[in-house]
Amino acid sequence: MPLEYWETCDARQGGVVVDVNECGICVLSLVDMSIGGELRISVFFSLGGAFDGFQALTRIIGKELCCQEEWESYEYKLEFIGISGEDRLKLGNLLRVRQEKHIYS
Repeated sequence: MPLEYWETCDARQGGVVVDVNECGICVLSLVDMSIGGELRISVFFSLGGAFDGFQALTRIIGKELCCQEEWESYEYKLEFIGISGEDRLKLGNLLRVRQEKHIYS
């Protein structure tokens, strides 16, 4: 799973990508944030041997508490509200490769 981190005000926080599609992204984080807030995110991933990533402006549209064995985290559903054309192409490449791997596995 790609590692993801975002910027809230002047602080950077981290999370792990659970799922991504053309409309948005789902992440796990230890940070408690409010639904409706906007986050500027940077997602980093590897396609084969190449390391790449994309950036987007997102809005928190869903939040769920997730309890693990010894810690609590939050699962956030984020919708894309701003993404450049170049980053949209990178996202499309990531989704295409993920789908091809799923088909052939």
